Amino acid sequence: MNKVKKISCAALMMLAGLSMASCSETSSFTSDSSAPLPAGVENYVMEAEYIDLTDVKGAGLSSEQSGVDMIYGDGTDAQKELGWSSGYYVGYTYSIQTKLDFVFTAETAETASFVLRLGSELGDLNITPDDMEVALNGEAISYGSIYVANSESMAQMKFYDKTCGTNLNLKQGENTLSISIKENTLRGNGTGGPCIDCITVQTKSKLTYEEHTDNPSKRGQI
Repeated sequence: MNKVKKISCAALMMLAGLSMASCSETSSFTSDSSAPLPAGVENYVMEAEYIDLTDVKGAGLSSEQSGVDMIYGDGTDAQKELGWSSGYYVGYTYSIQTKLDFVFTAETAETASFVLRLGSELGDLNITPDDMEVALNGEAISYGSIYVANSESMAQMKFYDKTCGTNLNLKQGENTLSISIKENTLRGNGTGGPCIDCITVQTKSKLTYEEHTDNPSKRGQI
């Protein structure tokens, strides 16, 4: 069932009296998105598997996938302990048609930082804007280079938080952070991309966004 998220993960943990070491249920989900934040700034975590995947296209090493079938994982405690923030992630990003849109509404115009939580089964990756475009409201972010260490397999995927932009301008109302795979050689003989667990938006503005939490249950449907 879809739902609209109205409060940040960090705020929920404050209300529950829990540590703000991270916005995950496990201690393994830590890195730059869990660092101390300036006064008034909160973390808003948006899961890749819960965005609208209806028209998203992808491909893997040996098969093509699209939409909700790009979601990997079963939401188990063991997978959460691996650092998958909700026990799922989006893979099969090895296509120039792959584009993920994280859509959210900002209560006020504000600046924001963005952290991408990425993994790799293609070896150690150095991702540049020539390989993968990250854009806020259609404007590409110049993020330099992102290093993502290799994982043994999709089942043993390790994720790393990578800040890709700071002091970027959110507009009041609807905003979209887009991740688009471009033609590249990250796969050696073809286009590749990272596996994507979630993004974190760090801002003083209050954000709301719709979560399609029933996406995993729709896998395999015609």
